[in-house]
Formats: sequence, C-alpha cells, structure tokens
Amino acid sequence: MLKRDLIRNVIIALIAVVMVVILRLYVLTPYQVKAQDENLVLSAGDHILAYRLEEPERDDLVLYEVDGKTYIGRVIGKSKDYVASMDNVLYVNHEAHAEAYLLALKENYLNKTENAGYFTEDFTLETLTQSDMKEIPDGQFLILNDNRRNNKDSRSFGLIKKNQIEGVVGFRLSPLSKFGFLKNN
Repeated sequence: MLKRDLIRNVIIALIAVVMVVILRLYVLTPYQVKAQDENLVLSAGDHILAYRLEEPERDDLVLYEVDGKTYIGRVIGKSKDYVASMDNVLYVNHEAHAEAYLLALKENYLNKTENAGYFTEDFTLETLTQSDMKEIPDGQFLILNDNRRNNKDSRSFGLIKKNQIEGVVGFRLSPLSKFGFLKNN
C-alpha cells in the first residue's frame, strides 16, 4: 500500500510540473518590473504575468523584446492606425486620444518649473519610421512608455512586430498587498 501511494504521489507531482512548464512556455510570461518600466499601474520590483495568447489592444500594457532585452510599454497604435503626437496631444486616426493613464504623470512633470519641454515630444508616423508611411502595417504596433521622457520604445526601436510581443500584462503576483488582476487604464 505504501509503494502504491508513493508512485501515485510521484505521478501527481510530475503532472503538476509538466503543467507548470507548459503554462510557462505557451501561456504566461513572468517578469519583474524595473525602475524604467514604472508607471501609475506598476512599481519597480513588482512581479507580473503577461498572457501570451491575448491579442494586444490599444491602451494595453505589453511585454516586448528588442535586441534580447525585455521592455514594458503601452500599445498606442495597431494595424491600420495613423498615430501622431503634437503639443502634448496624442492623435490616433486624426482624432485626439484621451490618455487618462498619463494625467497624473503629465501634470507632475509639467508642474516642475525646471521642465520647459513637452511631456511627449512631437512625432508622426512618418518621422518615427523615416518614411512616407500613412498607417501602421499589419502585424505591427506602435508602443510608448507611460513615462514619455523615457524614449526606449517605438520612438527609438521603430514599430514593434507582433512576434516581438511576449504578452499582455494582466496579473500582479507581488507584492502580496497588490496581488491580483491589473487594470491597465
């Protein structure tokens, strides 16, 4: 009886390990937030999970990889969108796009007397891609950091391809006081 229980427990443990490995490889991407990734939703040191199977939508926080490094950014534009930023106003498809998730960060930046420039430097799709591109091609995204002063995003890397996106950020594991699903907006 003891031998049968041991074999059963080993099989259950192996099944659990295989399930965790499959989830990690195909469904979830864990990540620890760094200081440059901080925004009003995430703090440095947070452990988060990104869902690989979820299709990124506008305003979603995503994990993406460029040159072997992982970054967190917000999807601003997707296929068939035209995106531009002028005078601290974001335009998507030629209409002003409210960015409620930026209000506190933008106000904090603009209220500092030593900051004379814009929170988001002016750009158009043409200047980002250095071409005459009028809309984002299929399978590509324009991703910006919530801290727009940190330009390690599409302004430096160009448009991000779908295969570079590791997942949509959706769950915080730690700190335990903030454990749970994230509200990106």
